[in-house]
Amino acid sequence: MTSHPKVIKKRSHYLMGGCLIDEFYKDGVDGYISFVGHTPTGNVIWTDQGLYLDDDLKSIWKNEKENVFLLDCGSGFGNGRLACLCIETGQRFYSEEQS
Repeated sequence: MTSHPKVIKKRSHYLMGGCLIDEFYKDGVDGYISFVGHTPTGNVIWTDQGLYLDDDLKSIWKNEKENVFLLDCGSGFGNGRLACLCIETGQRFYSEEQS
């Protein structure tokens, strides 16, 4: 979710996000942790605002505040992979790359 839960938005906002999606990735929502898909981590253009947890471009990315985690590692593409993050332990799992 790209807005504070107490801020009511149109339904389309929750599906597509707001026009300030880059700001959301950098700052998140204070007091909440967001786990996000849809945008492959290899497309992150503000890598200096966070870090890849394992392999650059093909692993889970988190912002500096550690309140936004991008989980889409391009699994829909031939060179991508599926990522999973255990919320309780922080352990990360990845599928094997397809070539």
